[in-house]
Amino acid sequence: MSFDFLLRQEAPLTHEEWVQLEQTVVEVARRFLIGRRFLHLFGPLGPGVEVLAVNRYHGWDLGRIDMTGDAPQEVALTERTYLRLPMLHKDFVLYWRDIEQSRQSGQAIDWGPAQAAAAFVAEAEDHLIFHGAPDDGVPGLLTVEGRRVLPAQDWSEVGNGFADVVRAVTHLTSAGFYPPYAAVVGPEAWALWHRLYGNSGLLEIDQISKLLQHPVLISPVMPPRTAVVVALGEENLDLAVGLDLTVAFLETAAMNPRFRVLETLTLRIKRPGAIAVIAPM
Repeated sequence: MSFDFLLRQEAPLTHEEWVQLEQTVVEVARRFLIGRRFLHLFGPLGPGVEVLAVNRYHGWDLGRIDMTGDAPQEVALTERTYLRLPMLHKDFVLYWRDIEQSRQSGQAIDWGPAQAAAAFVAEAEDHLIFHGAPDDGVPGLLTVEGRRVLPAQDWSEVGNGFADVVRAVTHLTSAGFYPPYAAVVGPEAWALWHRLYGNSGLLEIDQISKLLQHPVLISPVMPPRTAVVVALGEENLDLAVGLDLTVAFLETAAMNPRFRVLETLTLRIKRPGAIAVIAPM
């Protein structure tokens, strides 16, 4: 018999209210999550999984070409490490009088505290994806060893952003990492790239998206004047999920029920060469 760690049977919510609560939490998180828009999800593996293996391979090689196949050439496993799956969580309280008033009036419960908690957990997930979780030994896209770092030009000059992404894509392609690519930038670069590019009649960001074969994404966790370009594909990296985003009941204190939005996951970077970071030097 599995342990009911979410303790939902002990919460003062009906089944219908639990459904509404979980739906609103997931809907809010989906609006905020950026990493999941380009990363392959591996799992869910189960809430009890705390450690997961990640295999790394050298960047690029050709398959063997011969007539007999007598000299096989295997994909070379260069490193196997084990990553923790940390818990990402944020607590919130629903006031018992609000729940009671909702039931008496027939109106929906105000899920604002739960929605805010979901947004905070979503931002924590993206922070882990891009910056890693150093205390738990999890590297991020911007910090992993083996990534390619390229100097950024002044993006206030029209065309420099596109030129920098071209250099990143050229590097990835020459290293054997082919499109499509995902690119993520912060709000400043996102705004700067929304201007006409030369005489093309297109915005600079649209030109970049055409080159990548994928829309440019924006995240507030990205440092200023920095972009990360990633060759897509689960052979390069994925997001390993133990427990997907959900809600648990914690306790009732001073008559008010307390809940937790939580998930467990880790970023598995299998081929760091698939990542190019453009940043000020």
